[in-house]
Amino acid sequence: MSNTDLDPSQATALRIFNEARRRAFVQDMLAEVGGRPDSLLCFDEVRRQLRLGEPSQAPVTKEVPLDKIVGSVGRYHDFNRAFLPRAQVDPRRWTRIARLQRQSRLPPVDLFQVGEVYFVRDGHHRVSAARTLKYRTIRAHVVEIPLRVSLDTTTSPADLILKAEFAEFLEKTSLDRTYPDQRVELTLPGAYASLLQHIEVHQFYMGLRSRRYPTLPEAANDWYRSVYLPVVERIRDSGVLANFPGRTETDLYLWVSENRARLQIHYGPGLSGRDGDDTQVSEAVKDFSTEHHIRGPRRALRRWLYRLFPRRRPYTPKPPPSRY
Repeated sequence: MSNTDLDPSQATALRIFNEARRRAFVQDMLAEVGGRPDSLLCFDEVRRQLRLGEPSQAPVTKEVPLDKIVGSVGRYHDFNRAFLPRAQVDPRRWTRIARLQRQSRLPPVDLFQVGEVYFVRDGHHRVSAARTLKYRTIRAHVVEIPLRVSLDTTTSPADLILKAEFAEFLEKTSLDRTYPDQRVELTLPGAYASLLQHIEVHQFYMGLRSRRYPTLPEAANDWYRSVYLPVVERIRDSGVLANFPGRTETDLYLWVSENRARLQIHYGPGLSGRDGDDTQVSEAVKDFSTEHHIRGPRRALRRWLYRLFPRRRPYTPKPPPSRY
């Protein structure tokens, strides 16, 4: 069917669809070249990795911001992250829905809400048409599913691994229930396992000092209050975290803990924060900053240039190894 066979509204809808599909193709290509994910989140994968529970309430009908719809139940390959249609989307169905969308003659879509974001259960074409037509919100029946970790519009499929580790960490320690305002968040996969080992060691020593062996949540509660917070407070007071964009205070705490033996040689045993003297902790934080901080854009640029144009050093033969 050519554009000359269509009435003006059909021709306009088809033109909008073709333009949206071209934009989806370009965005997918740029995302692949740049290594940036441009796919919708798969609800089944999110549910499996984050161990989502059952819905906490009956569906609620409300207006939902379209830019917070980031995933799909079953059709996450058909649209990109901006809900632009990909090649497999039927143009006839999409254009028909787009025409009805402009006439406000469509029923609400069905969504799952997980954290701050939404997943489409039914109404993918309606969401795609609404976003392409630059609507800001869409009317939806929303079922909320409780979640123990944060999930927002910046979450990518690759982030789910770390989110899953955090969810498992909270499930074992219950820190989010004991301290609802806690921010024990790490940025490296596998780091939560290391943090959990520290709590288990703390649990062991608590058992040696007590007649009753504590549970892991009890040990996590004591660790958070008496070990973790004193170090984190020194990190906050030092302001050193501003030098490490994308990292968290828990990242820095873990580094201090993992390097405790080496640091104690320089600063003494008072790194736990129990002794009332926080000088050792502050010095350890400064040590981290000195070891890892890149001083300003000039140094970063210089290092980048050296990687591109390495200096040729004259060859100097190494002496043979000594026999003695």
